[in-house]
Formats: sequence, structure tokens, C-alpha cells
Amino acid sequence: MYGDQIKIASSTSYSDDTLSTAVSGDDLLIQSTVDGKTTTVVTIKGYATSSAANVEPAPTVTYSDGYILFGEQSDTGACFLAGSMVRTPDGDVAVEDLQIGDQVTAFDWQNNAEVTRPVVWAGKAHCNVRPHLPDDEAGYPIRLLKNAIADGVPYKDMLITAEHCLFFDGKFVPARMLVNGRSIFYDKAITSYEYYHIETEQHSVITADGMLTESYLDTGNRRSFHQNGSVVAFTPSRNLNWDENAGAPLGVSREFVEPLFRQAETRAEQAALASHEAAPVLTEEADLHLETDNGMVIRPARNASDRVVFMIPTGVKSVRIVSNASRPSDVVGPFVDDRRYFGVAVGEITMFEGRGSQNLKVHLTDKELAGWNTLEWEDTRWTSGNALLPLGERHPNSVALLAIQIKKAGPYLLEDTLTNDLARTA
Repeated sequence: MYGDQIKIASSTSYSDDTLSTAVSGDDLLIQSTVDGKTTTVVTIKGYATSSAANVEPAPTVTYSDGYILFGEQSDTGACFLAGSMVRTPDGDVAVEDLQIGDQVTAFDWQNNAEVTRPVVWAGKAHCNVRPHLPDDEAGYPIRLLKNAIADGVPYKDMLITAEHCLFFDGKFVPARMLVNGRSIFYDKAITSYEYYHIETEQHSVITADGMLTESYLDTGNRRSFHQNGSVVAFTPSRNLNWDENAGAPLGVSREFVEPLFRQAETRAEQAALASHEAAPVLTEEADLHLETDNGMVIRPARNASDRVVFMIPTGVKSVRIVSNASRPSDVVGPFVDDRRYFGVAVGEITMFEGRGSQNLKVHLTDKELAGWNTLEWEDTRWTSGNALLPLGERHPNSVALLAIQIKKAGPYLLEDTLTNDLARTA
């Protein structure tokens, strides 16, 4: 079943960032890439003809303790780690001990009252952290230290996944948006763990470790879990959504989340808690250049006001606009719920060739053009750091000048620029 995990014994050790999957005909290939050379480790015959391949994305592949693990999901969703203590009418119970039919205490926030609701499903799954991804996507659990939110909230250290939501003032907020590096941080000492969740008939505000949080909302990932406990429910995916089925609205606007972030940050500073993360270092350097299909790098010939001018060799029919790129959630703060990569904001593009010129507008008309962010304005569009630009019809045997208007660039997270540099030289 999709969501289950296949363990393949391996005499060779791998790092997770070298393993990947690819489809070849009807087969799924588990591949390893080392020093630019890709080899097929395992072939799963007939995968593309299976029902799972038609309705689900290809499962991820990782390596752990002598086994290639195939079928594990890289997105842990919203979950608790073992030891999270969920409030019930009979006292707090570890989430891993809750079973179908057990009662939990939910908070009816609209009527300011506690109610009792039965557990209708309990699941667990395993996560191996993928450290080459950004912290919020890698799978690192978030640790909320005791008293991080208020005195006794939580009443002990709380461990949850990045997308798990906490409840504040009538709204659910993903934990990743509150990470301050001191009292709320990614616990990078934990790189492999079991995670758990429980479902009530309706999505509920429940209490774990003294903190208001959420029960499981089945948005379509139920099959990535194994059912936990001795009682099993044969429950198909409900494919619920936050707009119609959530127990409270999702609060991800900066106006709502930043004050919560600042309150927790101030508490941590007043408690003189040590930082678990280095402060982000920013740079304004865009490192803007072009790359051709054959890998040729074209550096700017000159800068003229807000235009950057490049010389385009004969025969080149498309280039990629390459620059540093960072996410607002990293550059501004996690309380900004925008995890897209932004390179440079491009306005007018003009190509001078022969005795004429032409304005290139494909980046402002083609919504699906590779490497560009969502088309939001009529005259400007952000790249994501590596954006395709078709050049249209070229004059034969001529060199062109390409003038690109850069309306905004940066700042960038220095760590991202270093990662980009390594990727380009690999």
C-alpha cells in the first residue's frame, strides 16, 4: 500500500542527498549520484502501471543503518513526537498510547468550554531528516522549551513537526512560523524519529504538554501513516481542507503571527536563553549573470542605470537569468509565510541586434515559464534564481546586446549564496 515502507538491505552506505528516484518506461529507478555520476541501485519493475503511480507522487528514498528505505514520505505533515502528553478526562496520556475509542479533552473555543471527544483514528510514521533541505522542509522536529509561550505553557519541553499548528486567539499557527532559535528551535540533534497523530470526528483544538494545539486534519496524507494501537479503523482518506473543515481558521498573516513571535522572543531574551542558531547574515550581492544551454556563463558587459547589459553570442536562442536567491521566511523572519525563492525582479527586456531591437515580453505573458515566480504584475516579474528566457528569432551570424531592467534585488541570505556557489562548481 502506498505510504508503507520497503526496507532493502544494502552493503553500501549512502547519504540521503545522493539518493533519488526516477521513472524509466514503466519502471521506477532508485539511483545514487556521486561526483556527478548517477548509477541505478534498485529497479522496481512495473511501477508506472500501478494504481499508486497514477494517483500519488513517487515516494522518497533514504538510507539508514544498512537499509535503503523506499516509500517514506519526506513531508511529515503536522504531528507529535513520542512523549507528547495529550489531555484526556482521566489525565494526560502520551500520544503514542492513545488508541481508537479513547476519549480526549477538546477546547470548544467559540463557547469557551471543554468537551470530550473520542479518538476515531491513531497513526504513526517514521522520519529520517534530510539535512540538505531548508530546516523547515528537512524534517527536523521543533522543540518548544518549557515556558516558551507563557508560564507553564508548555509545562515541559514539547516536540512537534514544523507544520504542526498551535492555537492562539481563535487561530491555528504552524510552529515553523514561531521559531526564534532560543525557546523555539529546530532540534538538530534528532535526525530520525517516530511521529504520531490522533484524529477526532471533527478537527479539534486539543491540549498537549499544556499547550493548545490541533488534532489530525486529514488533508489526504493518511496513507503515509501506519495505524497505531491494537484497534484498527479501515478509514479511507477524507481529503479535508483548511477552508471548510478546520476546527479554527489558519492564521498565517504577518500581522497576526509576528506579535506572537515577538512575545515568545522577548520571553526567551528575558530568560537569557542561549541561541541554538547563528544569526542570519545578509548580503545585497546578486551575482547576476546569464547561462546558455551549453553551460557558458555570460557576465554583464556594463550597468546602465537600472539596466544590466549582456553580450549574447551568435546562435544562442535562449539563456537563463541566474542570480542569488533567498526566501522571505529566511531573510525577513519565519513569521512571513512566503517560502518561495526570489532572485531578481525583472522589468523590461530589450535585445539589440543588427540594426534593430525588440522588446522581449515572454516573461510577462507565459505563466508557466520555467524559473519564474507567479506573474503578479503587468510590468515586473521575480525570478526564482534561475529563470529561462527564450530570445526569439535571431539574426544569423550576429552578436546581440541584451538589456535587462532590474527593478529590485536582494537582500539574500549569505548561506544561500554560498550554497548556490557550491552547486555551480559541483
